[in-house]
Order: sequence, then C-alpha cells, then structure tokens
Amino acid sequence: MVRRRTILKSSIAFGTFGLASVVTGRNASPFAVAADDTLPSTITADTTVEELCPQYDDPYYVPRDFLDYLPTQYSSDAEKAAQFDYDAEAVQNTVEDGTLTLGDLGTQALPLVQTLAESDFPAHATVKLLPRLALLPDETETLELHNEPQSVWEETAGPTVANNDPPQFTQEQWPTDARTYIPEEVAERDRVHDQPQNEEWGSAAPLPDNVLHDDTNPVLDAASEKIHPVSGESLGGEGFTATAPMAAEVNMHVLNDGYWYQYLEFENVSSVPYHLDGAVLWWLGPSGMGENLADGHYNNAQRPDPSLGHPQRDVIEVVHGDYEGLSVYATRLAFHDQPYHMRTAYPNQRWSLEIGTPVYATDVSFPTSEERQQLIDTMLNSLHVELETNMDRNDDLIEAINLKHRVPN
Repeated sequence: MVRRRTILKSSIAFGTFGLASVVTGRNASPFAVAADDTLPSTITADTTVEELCPQYDDPYYVPRDFLDYLPTQYSSDAEKAAQFDYDAEAVQNTVEDGTLTLGDLGTQALPLVQTLAESDFPAHATVKLLPRLALLPDETETLELHNEPQSVWEETAGPTVANNDPPQFTQEQWPTDARTYIPEEVAERDRVHDQPQNEEWGSAAPLPDNVLHDDTNPVLDAASEKIHPVSGESLGGEGFTATAPMAAEVNMHVLNDGYWYQYLEFENVSSVPYHLDGAVLWWLGPSGMGENLADGHYNNAQRPDPSLGHPQRDVIEVVHGDYEGLSVYATRLAFHDQPYHMRTAYPNQRWSLEIGTPVYATDVSFPTSEERQQLIDTMLNSLHVELETNMDRNDDLIEAINLKHRVPN
C-alpha cells in the first residue's frame, strides 16, 4: 500500500514587494507608468481610446495590438466579432489616431471597462487589454486540450476557491507590448522569458539529480506544510491557496498506462483581470523522477489562436521523502513576443496547465479509487499560485526554491 500523510494546515497574510517607479515616454527608462493612470469618471459608448489613456500608443502600442491581431484573421475571433457587433472597419480607420470609441467595439467592451473603472483598475492596463475585452463572452468558455487523453479519472478535486481568501489583486504596472521591438522595451516585456539569457540558468531537460533529490529545498514544506519559501510563514489556507481570487480544479488525464497528464484548471473569480507572466505554481503530484519535464502545455481560450501567447516554463521536480511516489512540482510561466492581452486571466474565464508525467519511472501506482481520490485531493490541497507583482519576476521565489531550470514551449 502507498503511505499517505495528511497535509498540515496553517495561516498567514502576504506582504508586498515595493512600489513601481513612475516615469513616462517611449525614450524613458523601462517600467514606465504615467503619473495619472486613472480611468475617466464617466465612461460611455462615445468614450475614445485616447480619453481612456492618453498614452495608448506611446509607450503601450495599443493600435498595433489591435491591428496586428484583427479578429477577421482568426476564425474563432471572427465568430465572436460577429456575435458582439465588433466594427473591424472602425478599428482599422480610427485606432491609430485614438478616436476609436468603446461603442465601435460592440457590446462587450463598454460594460467591462465600466466595471474596471469602478474597481480602480489602471487606465494603461485597461487599454492594453481592449483587443480581448471586446471579444470576451459573458459565459465561461470551455478550454480545449492540447493532448486529448485516452481516458480521464473519475476521481476529481474542486473546483474550489482559494482557501486563504485573497482580496482583489490588481497589478498596478503592466509593461509596454514592444511591437516595434526596441531592445529596451523587449527586455521589459519579456523580462521573465529572457532571464536565462542574462543570468546563470540551467535546463530541466534533463533535470539534474541534485535538484530532483534536494531534501533541503523549501518547496517541500511549501507544498506539504503550506509554508512560504521566502517568508517562512504560513500561506494562510487549509488547502489550495493563491495570491489572487481564483478557483482551482484538479484532474488526471491518462495518455496510456505509463504516461499521465496532471491537469490543473483555474478560473479568475474576481472582477479584474491579472496577467500570468511570471506566475509561480507548486503542488504535490505523482513522481515522474524528473523525466520529460519539457512536456507541459498551457491552455487559455482568450487569445486569437492556440499557437499564440503560449509560455515557456521554468520547472523543477523534487522528490518528497515523506510521501511515497510523490514529488513537489514547481513551475513559472515565461511568455514572450505576443501582447499582454494574450497573457491574461480574465474575470469569469479559465486557464489550465497539462503536465506530462511518466509514471512508468516509479513502481508506485494508484490502483484503487480511494488511492486515486487521495492523490487528487493531495494535489489540490498542496497547490499554490503566486502571481507577479510590480514586474519583479517573482525573483525571490525563484532564488529560494532554485527554480532556475528552463524548458522551451
């Protein structure tokens, strides 16, 4: 029989990492946000992009974000554009001079922008997200899978909201989308993706044995004891925890008898979007002994096409000596090239990860329904998601748990 231990439970509140600098202009230093970043007090169908945020083009490239990815170019977006009365001709004719109105974008953008204004969401982030807000459906969309499984376990866990009850999470500073590829702007936009080019970094394909069997890594207690690897304090919940309002669900997808996909699905249950660039996740799951960690996939319906807006990952697996057949997995999402409106979890919408796991690498199996349910519950209860704040790449976490091992997308 596989030995199991109940995951311990405890509590804490998270701190912040400091304030963003305030500079302006395309020729200014990176990490620039205008001093006045508040949406207008009155927003109507006649409100223009320029009225929402005068810096819509410089430094945020909103016209290019629209024009480079017009919905007429992508079948799923074309269907949404027709459904939501999106005026593609008006976008083409007026977005560059800033006179594009919320009414031109159809039925969806106006009420969503009004909600963001009520929530004190940053103006620059609002206009950056407009290309997707205009196509955001009222209903929660079903995610498509990258790998269709042979079967799915009947045992499941969730969906459940984060047990530490995180408050509204607003990322006050969003980077330029760098559509003209000025090097300084690209460095800001792709700061997570490009980090291995500028620092000493390893590969997770294959993962070094000293990482796989590092019994001093604080990520072990982060998952099993819900202890933050940096602060040493409790993560604040008895099961799934996060730094932003979200719900999580865990399933197991079976490709064949020896190869599974751990499936983690999340939903933004707040009223504001948050981007996922630099997000760090960890959880206890079935050991794959560090083999094939490059096999991982990201799903999000809020992008023009699955070939766009998919991240690379920093990823490690650490065998947990107190749980037979289980390891702690930790991963950080590292997007590149595409605008931030494709890197975002939108209110009432979902995103997910598929983590390939060669379970043939161990002699531990989960033959009974009771054991499978216990595994799935353990995965969910140990799961934590920490989003990026102040464009800091979650560097403190990366250092603390040695998450410096990259795999391509």
